[in-house]
Amino acid sequence: MRLKKPDQKFLLFCAISMLTGILAGIFLAVKCRTGNGAAGIFSPYYLKEYAYLDIDRRKLMLIVAKERGKWLLLLWALGFSTVGRFCIYLFPAVWGVIGTLFLAQAFAGMGIAGIGLGLLFQVPQILIYVPLFLWMMEEADKKSRQFAYLRKIGTAGKNNRRYFLCFFVALPVLFLGILTESYAGSGLVQMILRIVY
Repeated sequence: MRLKKPDQKFLLFCAISMLTGILAGIFLAVKCRTGNGAAGIFSPYYLKEYAYLDIDRRKLMLIVAKERGKWLLLLWALGFSTVGRFCIYLFPAVWGVIGTLFLAQAFAGMGIAGIGLGLLFQVPQILIYVPLFLWMMEEADKKSRQFAYLRKIGTAGKNNRRYFLCFFVALPVLFLGILTESYAGSGLVQMILRIVY
């Protein structure tokens, strides 16, 4: 199985979906006044507590594995349905809404510095997750199209070996992202917060 550059049309649809999610997130943040009165996780009290918190990295890793694993599994499962090719493009929109609301809360709590800190919370694991999920989305899109075609000619369910292989190739990469998020990501944030606080 050779990795190749993603299809430009696919990337365009993902970008449009993400932009739609970001705009929806901005609308929700303004409409709901995210962060108004309570800065949540970006309050100085919470950040100071987090800086010196003794984190059980194994428990954190299990929580992160459950949260990231369910997204990958759902995305992969959508490849086995004819509607999957349309549902797949909802993923960037949902991530756009979630990311925008997260950064809006950061901005409400700390201003421009909050956006920097909010982005820092995502590094370095985002460098692993973005290519992984883009690749898996493209594979699920292809499989869903193939599934729809094979269903028409009555051979759906056959020729799944490559798609299963994609999933098993994605698992160690996902595990690397989970390790990075649980150990390096949280450690980096704590290190910087200790300098500030």
